[in-house]
Amino acid sequence: MKKTILVTLLIAFGAVTQLFSQTTLVDKNKSKARIVLITDDANSQSAANILQTFVERISGVKLPIITPSKVIKKYDIVIDNSNKEYTSGKESQITEDGFYLSSKDHVLKILSGKGKGVIYGVVTLLEDYMGVDYFGNNEYNFTKQETINIPLIDKVDNPAFRYRQTQSYATRTDSLYKLWHRIDEPAEEFANSYWVHTFDRLLPSEEYGEDHPEYYSYFKGKRHPGKASQWCLTNPEVFEIVAERIDSIFKANPDKNIISVSQNDGNYTNCTCDECKAIDDYEEALSGSLVTFLNKLAARFPDKQFSTLAYLYTMNPPKHIKPLPNVNIMLCDIDCMREVSLPENESGQEFMKALEGWSALSNNIFIWDYGINFDNFVAPFPNFHILQDNIQLFKKHNATMH
Repeated sequence: MKKTILVTLLIAFGAVTQLFSQTTLVDKNKSKARIVLITDDANSQSAANILQTFVERISGVKLPIITPSKVIKKYDIVIDNSNKEYTSGKESQITEDGFYLSSKDHVLKILSGKGKGVIYGVVTLLEDYMGVDYFGNNEYNFTKQETINIPLIDKVDNPAFRYRQTQSYATRTDSLYKLWHRIDEPAEEFANSYWVHTFDRLLPSEEYGEDHPEYYSYFKGKRHPGKASQWCLTNPEVFEIVAERIDSIFKANPDKNIISVSQNDGNYTNCTCDECKAIDDYEEALSGSLVTFLNKLAARFPDKQFSTLAYLYTMNPPKHIKPLPNVNIMLCDIDCMREVSLPENESGQEFMKALEGWSALSNNIFIWDYGINFDNFVAPFPNFHILQDNIQLFKKHNATMH
């Protein structure tokens, strides 16, 4: 009798589960769903392949991928990276790399149109609704299931930062790990990998230094062409050469819209000629001449983004000039210790002043946060306890990239 009641309850539970699920992908090891691509772009294909792979690992069932198609059936999984064809009514809410996930009316919809949103929608589906965890390089975990039901979902999900980078071995050896954790890499975003410390790449001292030392920093009584030196940022010929080179870089990389125009590594090698010094003195910051130069580039190419460093001698913001909206300020906290979060950190107070100053001038800030021990690169370095506080701090102060 007890056994009969138990079996009846299990059957009833299964029926209720099926009733309240919004859609079913697999039923008793048999496919009910198709993966339908509305758009046949690379991100849609990646999203479909990731979903197909993990559904097969979980259930043993390989869902068919239909591409391209606009014919939608019950239980289909719709992947649309156009944000136009299969509209959700929530298109305006989706930002870069964001997505809309819905399981209403027995159709599972993963909609985006901006960046890798459809991929991240699939990852969210696998993580939050199918119990898949991805821990590290090819290290993942899930529970086998004969039936995969998806509950009611109706959500828009947008990343807090439009660019998210971290240094990890797994990002180089496992492409899925990088996608799973929404990690970006400079080569994917920055034109021809022009990414920090680019002055010497854009105006090579080996090419121009001997004949045109006036293109480079003046300090300690003479010009200093070289890889560790900087530009004379008020020299009009420097601007025209750099602008012409940037134009050619963007033309050769039409899919990119951001480039780094940033000082070479090294401290206090900035130009102190009369013209550069006059700007920096007026702005009460050595970033003054740099932002002035970047603003001229940004005005020349208004449809492009220009990232530059607020680093070492340029960390502090200028007093009067404001970066144009398409000038991205990469603020670096290199001098800060990591035992406590930045607001509580005695060594981080100068950075905090700089962060507050730049955030008052710009909504286009990139924070380069050094999660490393410079005294010993391979020693254990516990910093997990401060990451959330610091990242929330960056978001509060207009950081859009991190």
